[in-house]
Amino acid sequence: MSPRFNTFFLLGAGRLITCLSLVQNLLVGPRSLERVTNIHRSFLLLPKTRSQLTFFATSKDFSDSSKINDGDRGMSKSERAMRESALHRHLTNLGIDAEDLRNAVQKAATTMSGNDPYYGKSAIKAYRTFIYPRTSKVDSIRGEDIDVAASRCARQIDFLAKRNRSHEAEWVRHHDQSDGATKDRKLFPLVILLDNVRSAFNVGSIFRTADACGCSMVITTGITPTPFGSGREKLAKSALQADRVVPSKHFATTREAIQYLRDERAGFCLIGMETTEKSRCYTKESYPGQGEFTVNGIFPDHGTVLILGNEVTGVDTEILPLLDKIVEIPMFGTKNSLNIAACAPVVMYEILRQWGAMNDD
Repeated sequence: MSPRFNTFFLLGAGRLITCLSLVQNLLVGPRSLERVTNIHRSFLLLPKTRSQLTFFATSKDFSDSSKINDGDRGMSKSERAMRESALHRHLTNLGIDAEDLRNAVQKAATTMSGNDPYYGKSAIKAYRTFIYPRTSKVDSIRGEDIDVAASRCARQIDFLAKRNRSHEAEWVRHHDQSDGATKDRKLFPLVILLDNVRSAFNVGSIFRTADACGCSMVITTGITPTPFGSGREKLAKSALQADRVVPSKHFATTREAIQYLRDERAGFCLIGMETTEKSRCYTKESYPGQGEFTVNGIFPDHGTVLILGNEVTGVDTEILPLLDKIVEIPMFGTKNSLNIAACAPVVMYEILRQWGAMNDD
């Protein structure tokens, strides 16, 4: 048996088996005869490509035989030209040399010189994907407004190129440190305790602030989402991997966390953030821990624990009497509070300022 005959034989046998199975499953309901007729018409067609052969075996919609007759469903040259023209127009409006970018894309695809460092891999990929979308995406792409899509892609390319140049510039330092640099950095004796905070996004934002401030630990209690428990997916979105860097502990109740701190961190001052008659302005309070650092997970004798409460009810009223101090941020508007993720960094950076952290080179 020749290879060509063998291939057609296998295709025919495969179609027959699949067709019999489909007939058995679809001979139900008033339109069953129409369904079987459509299947029969479809199976008479010989697939021209591997993708069409896969379609025969996996598609659930056998009633539309036109899907099989399309042949190459990729985007035509005229369609690609229209998309390129629209994209170039929006790139030019953003101050980007569209032709230079186009040349960079071609150079990256046809030479061994790599991606142009001015644009970077991600921007070049975004450009190429817009002009040459995947075949599986063509149908949905044809249904959207080209001008709107081009504007969106141009803004994305602009951002990606700027981000790449920022990472390439050694004197710009707002990108992440390497693992080695992270391990060697000093941590301040500042611990954040979250008392039944509800929002995973708020918790993630506080983890990110804790990392930025060099906090030694974040403690979560009660319903507060944790990096390795419930709500971790949402938390991770706003934490941007800071939840993997900052050490954390979780306790079932805030009382348990307070007791742990009293036993294990006896020299740490517990300070709650809450608006009460006994609260003092956060700038007028002093915070123990200046000149001390956490090294290799070993805490110093003195430090500060900042307790933040639930978004609605605040710090538990039964917990407030257990704390050493209570501070507040003055409010000058009609509302009496700030979002927890907004007020946390205000006080955290004030603590670092008092400790002289901003004076270090």
